[in-house]
Amino acid sequence: MRYLKGLLAAAVFALTLPAALAQASSWPDRPVKMIVPFPPGGTADILGRFLAQSLSTHLGKAVVVENKSGAGGLIGADFVAKAAPDGYTLLMSSAGPLGVALALYPKVPYDILKDFAPVAVVAEAQMVLVSNPEFKAHTLKELVDLSKAKPMEVRAAINATGSMHHLMTEMFATHNGTKFTMVPYRGSGPAIMDMLAGHIDLDVENLPAVAEYVKLGKLRAIATLGAERAPQLPDVPTFKELGYPEFVAAPWFALVAPANTPAAIVGKLNQAVNASLAEPDAKEWLAKQGANAVPGTPQQAADKIRSETVRWAEIVKKTGVKAD
Repeated sequence: MRYLKGLLAAAVFALTLPAALAQASSWPDRPVKMIVPFPPGGTADILGRFLAQSLSTHLGKAVVVENKSGAGGLIGADFVAKAAPDGYTLLMSSAGPLGVALALYPKVPYDILKDFAPVAVVAEAQMVLVSNPEFKAHTLKELVDLSKAKPMEVRAAINATGSMHHLMTEMFATHNGTKFTMVPYRGSGPAIMDMLAGHIDLDVENLPAVAEYVKLGKLRAIATLGAERAPQLPDVPTFKELGYPEFVAAPWFALVAPANTPAAIVGKLNQAVNASLAEPDAKEWLAKQGANAVPGTPQQAADKIRSETVRWAEIVKKTGVKAD
């Protein structure tokens, strides 16, 4: 019986392989949709639009960005997880929906390790704690002193529930025995707009999303969360050098397809992403944004997602943070 089942499986594979190869060889023959699971204006959106433009050139067909936000990015990610595995619906996302946030939710509508075919980790960025210029605290010490003297008075943005930024903000408050009023948003764009308007005091953000505002003096950078100072903000200290060695984290952004997307299409996409990242203009643009290209293979992307899921689950357990 096992022998017959093996022969049947081999026969099915032999019959479907030519069709899969033919599909991959002709792909893409129409526009490709790139889902960004956050509103416009955030780093995932900025990087997604930049990558989509370059991929359109390398693939010979338009790659169109569509923002599908909500539930900390889970709505857009779930949409892609359930899409047809034909290479025409992709997810360009930050780390939250792809691993960081999963431990916060009692029920996630997809399995991160089974429902996606990783294509590539596209980039890593620096995070920075920024404030409205009118905010009284200019340093981490002043922030701690102020939040202890007036608990819950400091208003901190959560750009996406369960994001790396959310967890680092919660960790900082827990570490110092302080409490902020956490204000949730559906993405970086709306959070930044509210901070510019003075409705929010603090926000842990990706440097690409706020770099220009800091340079123009519309936002104040208090400290960065990289292992070293950000070249774009050489005068801004790191959390690490201010006495918080555990506060080092690098947001990452990856491109994934639905599970069972033909390997040939995933490989073709991976080659196009790496070619896009290798262009001199791309490297220069990413550097100015405070991000670094991370070319690699689909397997390296899968390994990254797996390891980060484990790492941030431990941090979620430590902080006790839960999604509403």
